[in-house]
Amino acid sequence: MRFHLSPKAKRNISRIIPFGIIWFFLGNIFLYVEIAALGDSAAVAASAIQINFQIYIFASLAVIMVGLLVGSIEVIYLSNRFNDKSLSQKIIYKTIIYILFLFFIILITFPVAASLELNTSVLDPIVWEKYVVFLKSKTFISTNVQLAVELLVSLFYFEISENMGHNVMIKFLSGRYHEPTQERRVFMFLDMKSSTANAEKLGHLQYFEFLKTYYNDLSDAIVEYEGEIYQYVGDEIIVSWPL
Repeated sequence: MRFHLSPKAKRNISRIIPFGIIWFFLGNIFLYVEIAALGDSAAVAASAIQINFQIYIFASLAVIMVGLLVGSIEVIYLSNRFNDKSLSQKIIYKTIIYILFLFFIILITFPVAASLELNTSVLDPIVWEKYVVFLKSKTFISTNVQLAVELLVSLFYFEISENMGHNVMIKFLSGRYHEPTQERRVFMFLDMKSSTANAEKLGHLQYFEFLKTYYNDLSDAIVEYEGEIYQYVGDEIIVSWPL
């Protein structure tokens, strides 16, 4: 039986993947900066994990998985929770929510990395002694700052992407708009019937809330049929598909 993903699932996956890329990219930048700052002669702090190839592979996979997990939570559960908040408020509230989540991730990943470094079982008391030292050290603060930066950058990217449109953001970053291209597309104009009468009946505040619900309801159908929203014109939505 052939496995088939729905258009909505494909769209969600394409929105989640950038989180993994951002976390991996920034994680490597922080790692290289730290190595360059310490130098070959600098002693590694007792609370830190000494990097070798095995630990680097584990850390890279872990940071990608954490990024994808954050992306999944963001896209599937939290993306519509703070629609009435400003961009800065959204990021602040979501960052607070993720603090406990990231602490839980550190609780899992540090002992595993320490056991790889010490070549022993993750249940070995020496691993947990190192973990306690880590929690009381500047290394722990540094790790949290790095994770917070990765989180803020990925959330900022996601919010900008959602406001611009995911496909628009991808095309912008890939340089699609740097050179003119000719496309064949079909357009559909969705206009609300009796919108003026509805606005007068509901009042401007209730009509605004009505429009938000109206756009939300139509968005699911547009995504399901792989349409792209070209423009909003008042209560009208212009949808397009490539030919």
